[in-house]
Order: sequence, then C-alpha cells, then structure tokens
Amino acid sequence: MSYNFILSSILILFIFCYMILLNYAWQNRETPITISYGLGVLSAFFYTFGYAFQLLSTTIDQMMFWIHIQYIGIPFAPIIWVIMTLQFTGNQRFLTKRTIALLSIGPIYTLSAHFTNEWHHLFYKSTALDFSQGFPLIVLDRGPLFYLHIVYVYSYYLIGIGLLIHLYLKSNRERKKQVALMMIGSLFVFGFPFIHSIGAIKVPIDISPFGLVFSSLFYLWGIYRFNLLKLSPLAMKKVFESIKDAVIIFDIDNNLKIYNKSAIKLFGYLPNKKLIGNSAAEVLSHFPPLVQFIERTSEINNLTTQSMQLRATYYNVHFSFVNGSNNKPIGKMFILHDITESIKYEESLLQQSKQYEYLAHHDVLTGLYNRTYFEEVVKQKLAQSPKKDAALMICDLNFFKEINDEYGHLTGDNVLIFTANCWHKNLPNPNIIARLGGDEFIMFFEQIESKEKFIKKINEVRNVFQKNLYKRDGIEIKVIPSIGIAFVEEDGINYEHLYHTCDSRMYEDKKNIKDQYLKNEV
Repeated sequence: MSYNFILSSILILFIFCYMILLNYAWQNRETPITISYGLGVLSAFFYTFGYAFQLLSTTIDQMMFWIHIQYIGIPFAPIIWVIMTLQFTGNQRFLTKRTIALLSIGPIYTLSAHFTNEWHHLFYKSTALDFSQGFPLIVLDRGPLFYLHIVYVYSYYLIGIGLLIHLYLKSNRERKKQVALMMIGSLFVFGFPFIHSIGAIKVPIDISPFGLVFSSLFYLWGIYRFNLLKLSPLAMKKVFESIKDAVIIFDIDNNLKIYNKSAIKLFGYLPNKKLIGNSAAEVLSHFPPLVQFIERTSEINNLTTQSMQLRATYYNVHFSFVNGSNNKPIGKMFILHDITESIKYEESLLQQSKQYEYLAHHDVLTGLYNRTYFEEVVKQKLAQSPKKDAALMICDLNFFKEINDEYGHLTGDNVLIFTANCWHKNLPNPNIIARLGGDEFIMFFEQIESKEKFIKKINEVRNVFQKNLYKRDGIEIKVIPSIGIAFVEEDGINYEHLYHTCDSRMYEDKKNIKDQYLKNEV
C-alpha cells in the first residue's frame, strides 16, 4: 500500500474520532464552552477530511478542490480558540456583538483571499506537482496574502495564550493543572501548522491535521481526567434538569432523594416533591421490575445496566453508586434511557430480514420454493445421503399460452396458484416442490414405496386435475399437466442428469397429450 494511502487511512480513522467528540459536545451543548469546543472540533473535521482526500488526489484540480474543503474550517479555528479561552478564563463579558464582529474580520479575510485567488494569485502565486515521494503532492508558492493570513492566525493565538498565562499566574494549584492543559493542547493546534508554514522541519506532507487530532483528543482526556471544562453549580443544575434521559437518585436505603424533569415527563405519575423520602417500592409501585432492580443493587458492587420493559416502553436502566467525600456510597443513581425506538427498529430489521430470506427462497406468486433454493437443497440431499428410493419430477401445463391469450395474465397467474395448491395437497410425502418459472414446476421425493406405486399415485393426481376444474369469476378451465419422472435407482444421483431425464420424458408426455387432443378434435 502506498505511503499516501496509509496516511489518508489514518486521517479517516481520526475523522471517526471527531464524530465522537462532536457527539460529546452536542450532548453537553447546554454550556457555552462546550459549544465552542464542538465548533473547534468541527473546523478540525473539515481540515482533516479535506486533507485525507487531498492525499489521494492525482491532479492539481482535484487537490485544489480538497484544499477548498479544508478552508471551510481553517479560517474559523483562530476565532473559536479566542472565544473558547475567553469563556474558560471567565471573561465572557468581552464576548459582545462588537467583539465577535471584530474577531470575524480575520476569517472573512482568509475566506475572501483564498477563494478569489484565481483572480489575483496573491494567496498562492502558483501551484505544481511534486512526485519525489512516489505519489503526487501539491507544491504551493505562497503569496503575501497567505502570510497576512498567518499573521492574523497567530495574533489570535497570542491573545488566547496571554489570557491563559494571566489566569495561570493567579490560579490555585488545581486550577493551574487545567490551564496548563489548555496551553499544551493549543501547541498541537497552532504549533504544527506554524512548523509546516515556515518550513522549520522538512516534512513533505502537511502535519497540521495530525496536530489538530492530537489536540482534540488531548482536550477530551483533560475533560475527563481533570474536569477541564469545569461547570459551576448553577450550570450543573441546569445540565441535570436538561438531561433527556430520566435520572432518579435514591439514598443507600432506597428512599427517593431527587429526580429530573425527564423523569416526570417519562413516568407522568412520578410523585411530587412532597413524597421525596418515600421508598422505591412506594414511588415506583407501577413498575415492579424496576423496584426489584433497585432493591437488588444492594448486592452489586460495580456499575451495571439492565434492559427492561416498563409497560409499553423499553429502557436501558443504568445503575451506579453516588460516592461521598470518603469515597463510600451515599446513594444510588439510576439513569433510564428510552430504547423503544431502537427495539422497534431492530424488530423491523428482523422482520425485513425474514422477508428477504423468504423472498430469496420462495416464488412470490405461488409461495413454493424457487428454482435456486430447490436445486441447492436437492443437490445437498443427493450428496449427503443419496437414497435409491428417491425420485425427481418436472411438469408444465399444456395450453397455458392459450389461457393467457384468452383470459388474460391475471387469470393465468391464478391458474398457476391453483395448480401449485393442487400439487401441494395431493402429492405423496415427503416432497419438496418448487416453481421453475413460467408454467413449469419441479418436485423431489426423498422416499417412494416403489416405482409402480409412485406412478400410480401421480396418475391419481392427474385425475384430480381432470375432476377439479379451475373456477373463478364465471370461468372454468381444465388444467392439463405434462409430467416427466426420473428415478434415482434407475437414472443415478447426478442432479443435472436427473433433471434432463425428467425434461425429456416430460416433453414425450406433452407430445402424447397434444396428439391425443388433436385426434379427439378430428
């Protein structure tokens, strides 16, 4: 595999990481700093996505197209960085409309200069291809407008770093860790592009997208390890109330302590605050399975999740202990996630899968097996346990074309269904019946008493067709089948040979039947 394909594959894997980070930001969008974080990830997404496919491109036009995709995100990273640091350092008061409008000058300039380069060639003076690495890379001769773009990018970066240094100097020890993490993460965001822009390290590829990935993952680690995007108690309360899943907290003795709005909406008759302090058995008397799960958690040491149906709704109920300052359990938290739609979707997929499986094996019109499935099963039976007392039979309907011509194809279809049902009801068991196509049917009999008795039984079925006419909508039609039979004992176990033997004998039977009808007409 080529070097560029490996790098592109790595970046595409990183794109999936971005999706996880974006989902995290979306799930925690109640806090402004998380929104900023998400927008920063989104800008990195466009940069990484575009560069992944730029590496796979072979012409300048293709590469420029993917560079344009990258510039959907590149200009906005600096302004998002400044907004995020203002929020992180507690300087949200500066995020006025005027400030944001001033900060937007940089991204607007970059977008304008980049996307109008074909007119002035001041952002990129020229473009060329470099094949020295074994695959094409674009060489961009940067113009003055590009370096002006670099100046504004790192001006914004210095603003953010200045805010972080100021916060670091006045913070306590715990807060200093968070600030240091923010500064280290910013080195990945802006350090890699800076190294690439000035050519400090002679690397043929653009290392900036890799820096963005490291930065996003580093920030995510900081969020979970050091509570990097720390929320105030008021924000925590708002987040708790806005969680879409139902959250119910009991004390260690299973008495209700608190629940969120989603729990009220979810259960409808969940008690009001006057009943806080009542036992789980009283609070959730309508849901015995949930009560049993809550009471059983006293025996559980670790996190656990259980799926259950509460009336018409399905939930994943996640349980975890709430620990106090001494790290000992002081309560139990239950998060109920509604999975009803997922269950219905899975059931729908299962039903569709069964339908597809049925259609793959059956003839839609008659409900019999189709030719492909019939041949597969019969060949398997002949190969695994060939029986000398087995037989194969093919039949088709005489004068079926005339039925279609005189009464129409709908009646012809109904005649085929009538014929299939008649065979199915009257043939000796065990048997496998299929429709070959058109007016042809095929049957396999795993065990017959004897050749003579079998032929006698088949002739009896012929008589059934003669006595029982197709009758519908005032139409009466006599079904006249032609039949060809091959016997394993006489004709061997090779399916193709048996089939052709049946086919030949059926056409002999067909000729005899038609000759007889012509003779009767004369």
